[in-house]
Amino acid sequence: MRQAAGLNNFCGQKHMDELQVKPDSRRIPQVDKMLRHPLLLSLQNEFRREVLAEITRRVLADYRSPDSGSLPDDDSIANQIQTRLTNLSVGNLRKIVNGTGIILSTNLGRAPLAKAAVDKIAEILQGYSNLEVNLKNGKRGERATAVKELLSLLTNCQSAIIVNNNAAAVMLAVTALAHKKEVIISRGELIEIGGSFRLPDVIESAGASLKEVGTTNRTRAADYQKVITENTGMILKCHRSNFEISGFTEMAKTADLVAIGKNHQIPVVEDLGSGALIDYSKIGMKYEPTVAEVIDEGVDLVMFSADKLMGGSQAGIVCGKAEYVKLLRDHPMYRALRADKLTIAILEQVLCEYLRLSPENHITVMQMATKPASELKSRAEAFIKKAKRPNGHKLTVVETRSAFGGGTLPGHTIESFGIAIAHDDTVGSTNKNSPDKLLTLLRGARTPVIAIIQDDQVVIDFRTVQPHDEPLLLEALESLSGFATN
Repeated sequence: MRQAAGLNNFCGQKHMDELQVKPDSRRIPQVDKMLRHPLLLSLQNEFRREVLAEITRRVLADYRSPDSGSLPDDDSIANQIQTRLTNLSVGNLRKIVNGTGIILSTNLGRAPLAKAAVDKIAEILQGYSNLEVNLKNGKRGERATAVKELLSLLTNCQSAIIVNNNAAAVMLAVTALAHKKEVIISRGELIEIGGSFRLPDVIESAGASLKEVGTTNRTRAADYQKVITENTGMILKCHRSNFEISGFTEMAKTADLVAIGKNHQIPVVEDLGSGALIDYSKIGMKYEPTVAEVIDEGVDLVMFSADKLMGGSQAGIVCGKAEYVKLLRDHPMYRALRADKLTIAILEQVLCEYLRLSPENHITVMQMATKPASELKSRAEAFIKKAKRPNGHKLTVVETRSAFGGGTLPGHTIESFGIAIAHDDTVGSTNKNSPDKLLTLLRGARTPVIAIIQDDQVVIDFRTVQPHDEPLLLEALESLSGFATN
């Protein structure tokens, strides 16, 4: 009896295991069979067979999952394979309309570029360029020569190099100047940048040890002086460009740290973060120290991001005294971190705009930031007059608050206007799209629109909707009428 019971239990468990297997898993077609499907045969005239086979395997593998739903027929599977391959072949990055009001949205690629700069860059990239050729003597040249000269004019630095981002700039500086030594920094400046990358981790990864001084809210120059030893490799000052500390606060002046550095022959490096090349307070924004101001205080090196307040592409710029810049350029790590021709071409075009009168009229991020709210209100009102009302919804002009974003100008917002999309109670429909569903529908438009929710309404802030994007926004809103309001 015990044996029978054990057998019954075994059979019962086996039966339960069989029930957990997808009933139609044995009917999943083989890869070779699918590749003989007429649609996939036609795709082999355009795409490599081994790539098509791998996409087919992945699509079929999805149906082996217990929660994949019922298995469709071969024609439907072939269409899925075609869609997946087509999407991959055109790339993932797409143009979007930014309706968030965040000018430097990290998730949306940060600083947009002016059309004139893009046209010039396209001309350069479609062929060859004098990236590392001196056209006067025909010999090999330095790839960032023109950028270095522009930066020297704009910041009064002696020399400069370009790497792929500001975190890389910090890591290179620490590695070249303070490897196996101590880096002194205030506790109130141990920042964390996007993606959970923390400054202490960057420093330690570069082979240095961290020496914290002062407290979170108060650090004096004397705190740095007290901890200097023979093993001190660098004094690092980090500008709080992505957060604020207010109240009972104090921080050491750059000039005082420079004096300490000179006295002990220790380099003083400042991570300026956002990298303003002009005084933003003169164009109605919050004051940020400029790169030129920091260099004039005597620091040995200053580093900053090119795609924030400067308005360029992602890059880390290191500029300052020639002897220290040379130490970074000669370090083997620089070869791995240096910027490519695309980045250099973009930066050169953006920096050229800073040579002109009123660069805020030519740099796209500054144009967005300085647009009067009244102008944005007029644009929003004119837009609504042109727009067809989405099915079951109404459009109204609303006041909003924009921000620079990208970890810059913390706490500073800008008066703005946009349009709100809300359910129209006058149409008699009891069903309506939730704000979350409307956001999803807008993201699914042919040109995706990224909006926000404000006061339980979907809002599109016109500060970050560029005039040439308005027809795309119109098209996206009109496409909403094709969806049922439920």
